[in-house]
Amino acid sequence: MRLLTLLAGAVVVVTTINQGMTVDTIAEDYVKLVLAVGQHDADFVDAYYGPPEWKKAADASKVSITDLAANAAALSGVLQKQPAPGDEMAKLRRQYLQRQLAAVSARLRMLRGERLTFDEESQALYDATAPTQPESHFEQILASLEKRFPGTGPLVERYDAYRRAFVIPKRNSTRSSRPRSPRVANAP
Repeated sequence: MRLLTLLAGAVVVVTTINQGMTVDTIAEDYVKLVLAVGQHDADFVDAYYGPPEWKKAADASKVSITDLAANAAALSGVLQKQPAPGDEMAKLRRQYLQRQLAAVSARLRMLRGERLTFDEESQALYDATAPTQPESHFEQILASLEKRFPGTGPLVERYDAYRRAFVIPKRNSTRSSRPRSPRVANAP
């Protein structure tokens, strides 16, 4: 059963585990959750193109971070209890939604003050970490660049000189250097 409860003018999404919830309703609640998180972190929602009433409802209320975290955990639990989808696209959608809910949960923990290392944060928010390479890996790359840009002086200067050869200079005139067709050239 899905309930929208009005508490002191704030809309709080309370989700209870019910076999009747679908991935679509969970996804809808996820979008509303993200909009609500945006009330605590202005950079969290880059753009929103969904139903305007969802955004208005989120803008009209400011649900606590603790309640948002509980909602994220509830949605994640409901999603995990959904029957396994049959087709590949449905599996990928469910997996994506689960990862997005985990990222929202991590961001809420950070908003509550939890500190993460760079790798922990990138894993929690983006499901990725920067690769680590031994110094020898970079020495090999630099050696190949030294061969590619021979000469004297620092490698970065030789590379910049190479790039400058491909820069198209700005013209002083605003007119195009392309020849104009006679019809356009003689137009009034």
